[in-house]
Amino acid sequence: MKKSWEEDRKNDRLVAYLPDLTDTDLKKLEDDLNSHNRGKWIIYTMNADEPGLLNLGFRQEAVSAGFFNGRKAFIYTMYGKKERGQSETSDENSAVLRRVAEDRKTVQADPVPPYPVTIAETSDLDSLAALYRNVFPRYPTDIFSADALKKAISSNYTFAVMKNNNGVVIGAASAMETGYGSAEITDCAVDPAYRGKMLLHFIVKVLERECKQKGITTVFSITRAKSTGMNMTVGRLGYTYEGTLINNCIISSGFEDMNIWTKSL
Repeated sequence: MKKSWEEDRKNDRLVAYLPDLTDTDLKKLEDDLNSHNRGKWIIYTMNADEPGLLNLGFRQEAVSAGFFNGRKAFIYTMYGKKERGQSETSDENSAVLRRVAEDRKTVQADPVPPYPVTIAETSDLDSLAALYRNVFPRYPTDIFSADALKKAISSNYTFAVMKNNNGVVIGAASAMETGYGSAEITDCAVDPAYRGKMLLHFIVKVLERECKQKGITTVFSITRAKSTGMNMTVGRLGYTYEGTLINNCIISSGFEDMNIWTKSL
């Protein structure tokens, strides 16, 4: 399987996807640790209890079932800055997970959405960008312009949008293909005026069907740990909680903890 190293300067981190970790990979990683003062390093690998990573100071922070073509990814992290590795919302995070565990609402197998959900086309991108600017003051990736969204669609993203009777995008989410037979359900947003109607459930279901048609076997979501709404949404849709990534990326107020949830299609 392919390997990739992604230097994410905006979020002060390095993310590496190393399914089969080799001595060469470990040496490259050690060199990076010694030459950069990053806030966080994140490694996805199929190697459980990897001694090479543990010896470098990494610790397993979460897993993602099915990430690597049906095989589990073990997610190891290390923090270059002490404050980056300290959660400021751990109690709040735990309370959210308790509320999700106690939730008894279910989602119908074939629900009928109150507004149509379609795969986004070029003509939707200005309205989609406007939705994201309205919902997110800050975000880990560029989703605030039609040009940025068009570039994402031309690579490995598929956006699903819900539009009101005037053709305005009021809700959206995307599926980002990893290249490993899995996809991340991300960029989830609903116009504040339309919240409380479980609109994201309809949008995510469309994306799941689209992913399945493409041969993707696993989907996952990395949700804001302190967001009851998003964690509740994926919980109701049958996703399984698999860990929390501390101060993982910049979203809304700044660096935030993110929960990983996975689902087999």
